[in-house]
Amino acid sequence: MTPLKKLLLGTTSLSIWNVAPRDPIMIGNAILGAFAIETTSIAVIYAVGYLATTAVTSWALKALYPKPSAASMSSQGLLANAKDAAAAHEYVYGTVRKGGVITYLESTGPSNKFLHIILTLAGHEVNAIGDIYIDDQVATLDGSGFVTSQSWASKIRIVKYTGSQTTAPALLLAESAKINSTFVGNGIAYLYIRLEYDQDVFPSGIPLFTAIVQGKKVYDTRTSTTAFSANAALCIRDYITDARGLGDTSVNDTTFSASANVCDENVTLAVGGTEKRYTMNGVISADQTPGDILQQMMTCCAGTTFWGQGEWQLKVGYYTPPVKTLTLDDLRGPIQLQTRQSMGSIFNSVTGTFNDASQGYILSLIHI
Repeated sequence: MTPLKKLLLGTTSLSIWNVAPRDPIMIGNAILGAFAIETTSIAVIYAVGYLATTAVTSWALKALYPKPSAASMSSQGLLANAKDAAAAHEYVYGTVRKGGVITYLESTGPSNKFLHIILTLAGHEVNAIGDIYIDDQVATLDGSGFVTSQSWASKIRIVKYTGSQTTAPALLLAESAKINSTFVGNGIAYLYIRLEYDQDVFPSGIPLFTAIVQGKKVYDTRTSTTAFSANAALCIRDYITDARGLGDTSVNDTTFSASANVCDENVTLAVGGTEKRYTMNGVISADQTPGDILQQMMTCCAGTTFWGQGEWQLKVGYYTPPVKTLTLDDLRGPIQLQTRQSMGSIFNSVTGTFNDASQGYILSLIHI
């Protein structure tokens, strides 16, 4: 029995790569023989084998090559509202401006006068919900949640729920016959929005709602306290240990504490002033793989996280003094000298993207 037939019939493990034939003529013969097709043409046999080999190789490369994540390259997905019956939870670290998922929609009153919306912002308790944007304009709210700015005055009412609530939204509970006191949204951060119908106020339909969200409270290994922080190292540790993330408590707090100190260092800016060396301000989705999420998190601190000595460890990007002085005795070969350099190699350039708070948290490009 040929190796290919053994693989097709299940008598040989598919994981044994060494027994898999690679020659197109051999593979073509095996496939045509398996289906009892008689041919004497070498060209036909080669074509069948070549197509089979190419198909398998293409499938393998496709399976191994990661797909690019559009969400990690743009803020467009954040500044939108979606309606999805099976949306993945979103987790917020640091401070971001974002929309959410409409998880409840109901109209009440005479002639469906009022429209009630639950806009879910995060699948966990957040530290705070700040400014509310309505169609890219910051809304002013009074003490009862009525919008008092622009043309929406008194036609929109908004109440913020950070996830610490223990009761159902009182306004919705009073006007809806479809919910009861159990409609709490435990541990879910959301906006309750009520719109009063007025064709002059809403000529284009429901406006876009987004909010400034201060995300998760994270544990600080240095102070043994849990509080809001955009420190990149602490956010990474939170994702690794939290049940919503990896759920693994085997972390080396010594390395995370050292990395957190580096992240908190003040860096002088060229335009004046200072800022923390590394912060994390972004959103991750529960439908991403942990590996992809950690890879994206590492870009916030030029870091590397790894499993060593039975624990997760973190090394963020910063200069440390050398621990060994190299001499000529350490060289494995003679020194080579290149007297000319290309024009491209004599310039230093850094390009990156970030959500710029000074520009309404819109994705911005920086080039140095």
